[in-house]
Amino acid sequence: MTETVASRDIVIFCIGDEKFALTTDEVKSIEELQEIIPVPRAPEYIAGLINLRGAIIPVMDLRRRLGAPAAAAGRDTVILIVEHGDESVGLIVDRVEGVDQVSFAVTPVPAEAAGGPAGRFYRSVLETGGQKITIINKDNLLTLEERT
Repeated sequence: MTETVASRDIVIFCIGDEKFALTTDEVKSIEELQEIIPVPRAPEYIAGLINLRGAIIPVMDLRRRLGAPAAAAGRDTVILIVEHGDESVGLIVDRVEGVDQVSFAVTPVPAEAAGGPAGRFYRSVLETGGQKITIINKDNLLTLEERT
């Protein structure tokens, strides 16, 4: 079943060659990659902590969280700052493609992706301009409890 949405403002970002998005309502800011202080005994997808204008923010490596192969940070690597409850959290992404208002048709995540290890992190897939972009389920992504 496909749900048609008139238009939505989204932040499109990449992990490797795959495109993902969050709505602009979910992204507070886009920050340059900076020094990250590791946190002992944290899950492997938690990169550590940053000091962002005096606020200590936990940072998640989105590559690791989604099960993508490791890659060195590039010059386009950034941190998306999102809200989770009443806290800010950073998400390291390879690059931001843009912030856009798009009209698109939303389709459910294909069963093979939804059933995979990172499937619970995907909300839907949008098709726009001949490309497919996976919409991230931010709440599931930022829940630290692992499901088996």
